[in-house]
Amino acid sequence: MRKESGYPIWLRVWHWGNAVLFVTLLITGLNMHYSRLSSAPLGFRTTVFAHNTAGILLTLLYVFFLYGNLRLHNHRYYRLLREDFKPGIVRQVRYYLRGIFVGAPHPYPPAWNRKFNPLQKLSYIAVMYLLFPLLIITGWSLLFPDRLPAMLFGMPGIALWALVHTGIGFFLSLFMVVHVYLGTTGATPGQLFRLMWSGDAQSGALSNEREAAPADE
Repeated sequence: MRKESGYPIWLRVWHWGNAVLFVTLLITGLNMHYSRLSSAPLGFRTTVFAHNTAGILLTLLYVFFLYGNLRLHNHRYYRLLREDFKPGIVRQVRYYLRGIFVGAPHPYPPAWNRKFNPLQKLSYIAVMYLLFPLLIITGWSLLFPDRLPAMLFGMPGIALWALVHTGIGFFLSLFMVVHVYLGTTGATPGQLFRLMWSGDAQSGALSNEREAAPADE
């Protein structure tokens, strides 16, 4: 009998769709930022259209993610516990700085009711509930620049909004690089990627010791 892995199909569809759209936004955003109107490889208007379309689709996927978290019980993996801060973060940082390179056991291996280690949990909360909403809000605001205030904090409103949007995109790009790297740190370099693709708990990425979760979760 196939075991549930904590990566149901809706979450995997969201994850890979989100990845494709974010990479599209990154490429088109860089192209818009550094290319002249006449030198964009796909044409500036086409690039802007692709960027805006990907942003709209990303917004819809984010709403889908929020629905899944609230209604399909994925929110339980994001609950912060006291032990996540002490000793959780300290143990996890030590593991990433040294333990992972000397073959030490993972201090918080994925389990049935714990998909993220403490550092991952804090990072994902910051990304999914702070940076992503800000990216979406600033992106939609830039779609309607005439609605932005002419001046904000001593700067032109559109310039400040564009700066915040670009800065968030930069930090999320760094997060993506780290996210992909950590995806290679399973038992084999491709194990965690296969789990996120197939959702098959038999791949061994999750602990076999199932811990009971409350019935309302």
